[in-house]
Amino acid sequence: MGRALALLLLLGLSRAWAQTASCDATDLLFDFSDPGPLQTLTVGGENFYVANLASYLLLLSGTSPMRFLPTQVAGAGTNKWVTCTLTTPNRGGGGGTLCGAGTTRCFRVSNVSGSLPVPGDWTQRLYVLVQVTSGNATSHVLTPTFLSAVPDGRGLASVGRNTTAVLRIYYWLELSPNDPFPSLPAQGTLTLTYSLQRN
Repeated sequence: MGRALALLLLLGLSRAWAQTASCDATDLLFDFSDPGPLQTLTVGGENFYVANLASYLLLLSGTSPMRFLPTQVAGAGTNKWVTCTLTTPNRGGGGGTLCGAGTTRCFRVSNVSGSLPVPGDWTQRLYVLVQVTSGNATSHVLTPTFLSAVPDGRGLASVGRNTTAVLRIYYWLELSPNDPFPSLPAQGTLTLTYSLQRN
């Protein structure tokens, strides 16, 4: 009886302190040689083109920079966004200044690696927007924002304790018709890793 009670207490404590972060994709492919017609997706009431050859030619025919959704979000099927499911414990607090403040946990992009289809680094190219689709969470990126400019260590959202929250994360790559493009096929893949932290 004593051992059974101890096991139940241990299970209860582990559930009270456990947290998980599961995203259906980490790799964003931007392939401007991908064939097919122009594709658009409405995000936040605005239409954006998907990166492919048709949108690349549209960019070159214009004079202004454009933002492109990924050609493919590896692991997300035909979706052009990343879906993350976050589960937080019912005990413990945060302590962050913005993301993870109070009793919440902070969901962050902890690392970005890979290559772009144009010269330069991702910090002045990659935009992000976060939508909360369910659960007790607050997005800190309600409009397309440079990922490198997201405050508090690229903190995307604060997640309340004792909840399961689902986030939808959109990414865009911004290109200019004046960029020095390499010969086609011009493509690159960015890999993002995430963390759910107490502050």
